[in-house]
Amino acid sequence: MASPHVESQNEHSCTREPARHPREFLYEDLVMATNNFRTEDKLGSGGSGSGSGSGSVFKGILMDGLPVAVKRVERVEYGKRKWDNLLHNGSLDTWIFHTTDGLIGRFLPWKLRYKVAVDIAGALVYLHHDCCPRILHLDIKPENILLDEKLGAVLSDFGLSKLMNKDESEVYTAMIRGTAGYMAPKWFLGNPISDNCDIYSYGKVLLDLFFGQRYVCLDSDGNDIYIKGGNSALELRTFHAFMRDKLKQKSLVDVIDKRLMEDGKVDEKEANSLLHAALCCLEEDPKKRPRDMLQVLQMLEASKLDRIGAMFERFAKEFRIENAPQGSPSGEGLLVIIVHGAQNLEGKLHTNPYAQIFFREEVLKTKQVKKNKDPKWGEEFTFLLKEAPMYAAITVIVFSAPLIMASVQSREILGRVCISLFDVVEKKRTNEMYQLCYDEDPTKGKIHIELQWRTP
Repeated sequence: MASPHVESQNEHSCTREPARHPREFLYEDLVMATNNFRTEDKLGSGGSGSGSGSGSVFKGILMDGLPVAVKRVERVEYGKRKWDNLLHNGSLDTWIFHTTDGLIGRFLPWKLRYKVAVDIAGALVYLHHDCCPRILHLDIKPENILLDEKLGAVLSDFGLSKLMNKDESEVYTAMIRGTAGYMAPKWFLGNPISDNCDIYSYGKVLLDLFFGQRYVCLDSDGNDIYIKGGNSALELRTFHAFMRDKLKQKSLVDVIDKRLMEDGKVDEKEANSLLHAALCCLEEDPKKRPRDMLQVLQMLEASKLDRIGAMFERFAKEFRIENAPQGSPSGEGLLVIIVHGAQNLEGKLHTNPYAQIFFREEVLKTKQVKKNKDPKWGEEFTFLLKEAPMYAAITVIVFSAPLIMASVQSREILGRVCISLFDVVEKKRTNEMYQLCYDEDPTKGKIHIELQWRTP
């Protein structure tokens, strides 16, 4: 299975759409592609978990000419053979870590590092939420992140992955899987695992992108005290507290990869968002980590919204309890999303549109309109907010589907838009037609959305 090349943004909205989807193959197809796993085409052994390698990797060519690396998993427990795209730019570790092998030009600038963070977050959203059954990767690390011809990130090597049914929140495994230094502490306590393990490993990768160095652990004076074999829980708490102070002081330039500063193109808002997301993912208490990768992705996407710093400061100030609106002594309020309608929708198969609203843990949708490119919904959706939702955004996706839908796969995305809640505070774009986008391109369609703030 290959990972989707994930969700990108553009100047019109925080759109996210997989740019490449997983493909499934018959075993016979992979045998043919690799010349029956010919020894001469063996690239190496995959997997670096606590045990021996999980399989061998072979070079192959598919019927359509696409070069691939096919991993033949050799442990019966995994059952299925996995494959990954063979990408000539290699893995992320060769682009962000200091090397001693004389390679020249293997340096990933900040813009591309941040894109890698967003790409992989989106890939994990896909695996954890959209796949059926859901997939836990369980070996997130720079070596398993490949870069394509445009230096976009693709998640690879599913040899240690675990399938999880939609109705399961945790699963048990017979063995520890993953790579030392990237594995969540939960692994070693004999507890069941969940997507929270991937979230923790992803946080470690974010730190790798930020520091350009593996396993960094700073003391209260900013000195790296990493110990081979791993630092203590107390040392990690001190490190995370030190980095939080740097965030508050807005002095990340003191600790970020010096090569990035020499390059001179670090976006401070993105750096703040990336480090904040990393620290959230690495919370010692799993219950304090983000609830899922979608929330992490929204943290990263929020940095692209206009004037996020000023908006958040004002948002937090206005929502403080002492500044609560009259009639709302608790400081609570109601966010009202009104989906009025849409225009110029175009579907390839059919146009029976409905809008789906994603906010925090809730997913709501409008009624479906039959064969109408300009639907009128006029529906309200209300959310009670008890605090300022940091980095929150509302995502609205317009779907078209048969009136009698046989499966989720039969629906079609007509476009989407991502709206910052900071716009509500700034009284900007609270009632207007938003451009709908698909992948990175604007469509002809627009959607009329109004945002209101009411006291309960």
